[in-house]
Amino acid sequence: MAKLDTKLEIKTGLGNEYICEMQDNYTEVKSVVQKVDNADEYTQVASFGLISGIGSAAGMRMSGAKLVVIKNNNDIPLEIQIQTSEFKDNSNVDELNSVDLGPDSATVTRQISYILASNEYMVLPSTWMVNYAEAHSAANAKTINNQGGFDVNSGKLYSAAITDIATALENDTTTFVVDDTDFFNVGDLIQLGSTTGTTATNIEIARVVSITNTTTMELERGLYGSITADKDAQTDSTNGAVVNAKVYLPFFNTQENYDKYHDDANAVGKVQTNSSGRYTAQNLFGYGRTADGVCDGIVKGSFALKFYNAGYQELGLSGITPSTNTGLAASTTYQFNITVDGGSTFVDLAFTTDATNLNFGGNNGVLQKIQAALDTQFYTSGNLFEKQVTVGIVNGDVRFTSGTRNRVSAILLAAPGSGTTPFGVGRIPAIGSIESAVVATLPDDTIEDKTYNISVSNKAVFAYDDAKGNILGVATGTLNYETGAIDITGPANAEFVVSFNYDSAHSGGLNQTNTLKTLSARSLNSKLDSEIEVLGFV
Repeated sequence: MAKLDTKLEIKTGLGNEYICEMQDNYTEVKSVVQKVDNADEYTQVASFGLISGIGSAAGMRMSGAKLVVIKNNNDIPLEIQIQTSEFKDNSNVDELNSVDLGPDSATVTRQISYILASNEYMVLPSTWMVNYAEAHSAANAKTINNQGGFDVNSGKLYSAAITDIATALENDTTTFVVDDTDFFNVGDLIQLGSTTGTTATNIEIARVVSITNTTTMELERGLYGSITADKDAQTDSTNGAVVNAKVYLPFFNTQENYDKYHDDANAVGKVQTNSSGRYTAQNLFGYGRTADGVCDGIVKGSFALKFYNAGYQELGLSGITPSTNTGLAASTTYQFNITVDGGSTFVDLAFTTDATNLNFGGNNGVLQKIQAALDTQFYTSGNLFEKQVTVGIVNGDVRFTSGTRNRVSAILLAAPGSGTTPFGVGRIPAIGSIESAVVATLPDDTIEDKTYNISVSNKAVFAYDDAKGNILGVATGTLNYETGAIDITGPANAEFVVSFNYDSAHSGGLNQTNTLKTLSARSLNSKLDSEIEVLGFV
């Protein structure tokens, strides 16, 4: 894959300079130079969209062009015709708009005519172009706003039913027959069953390897630690492997086994990054899938994601620095209780102060001693196992912060059940006087500009896409607009919510209706031919 660098530089006689730059990748350069006459019906120069949809259309095929340059190569003016598809809104459902415009009967195709004078040129940075009836957005049919995985299906890590099983599934076959394969793409994960530990409804995760026809596809089975379903065992009529049972789209984190973040019978859990900050799934919470494939997928540029802030508890101090003396006794074992992320309380967590360093910070300081005790329990079976907690000085106070950023992220400190308490000793407040725990929250979408008393976007808390499949901001990764497949790297053990538009005219990957369809040209001069050149980076 080669890199495409585009730069437009405009200089004025007054000393002004304007520079526009764009970078992208491409695999192939396609070009065509065409003499055109004055015929009223135009000469088709290039065609776009899916190859399968172009058919026998004349002209250079530039399916998937990321940059198109259209140039008049001489001093004879050209008339350019650009064909697109027209959509309309039908009760928040975008659909093709067929209108009898005469004299060529009803059609969804619309034409734009543009004059390109001698030696002029125009640049299209992409071919994402549609017509839309009336003054409404072609990208706004359906909207998701700050929705987490837990909002989709009552906390379950899979979508509502997509289609039904048409032929009961044996455990030794890879051929799978359903009512309609139009909802699926090669590479999709599908889910049969809805529970863990209940034979009749036990979950299987499988991958779509190929799609044979409108009802049949081939599967790779029993993935991500799941069982291989069998019609003789998974017998539930709704959530089994028998005829008319449901097929779902799972969106668990595929960096782990399917049940890593849920452990109950109904597969209720959390959609979150793992301990390395990775989250991957083959669909975006099951949205953007339709049977007709005309307006499906995710709208390019509409995606936004934000993570939960971690829960924490502070002691309620002020002006604390690493060199501040705690007032605790030397070489003394202190204990306290701590509850993390809504789990069971760890009773009598013990730390022993240093013989000489009784400051909050520094080598062998009190906070370092507490942190070491917390880290030990992270690797030890018990109520703090794999529950990360950090303790440190934040804004002059001592803060205990959960290592997870999800809905249940929380810290609760309490006096010990036995032993010597640090609360009420030296600079440490009594347990009844420390600050109340702060539970996990989502950051605000907007912040207030105090100077102008207006709300502005809180961009610093979002990850977002660039309409080219890249995710930027507080997480980085990729997004597939056709399937919703997502791959991000962000903060570790973090739950998130997303906002996006879907099932709109501008949704999805490349098809024959959401892109410029054809480019044609004719000479404007009845006596003289002209010449057009089209360059596409595909």
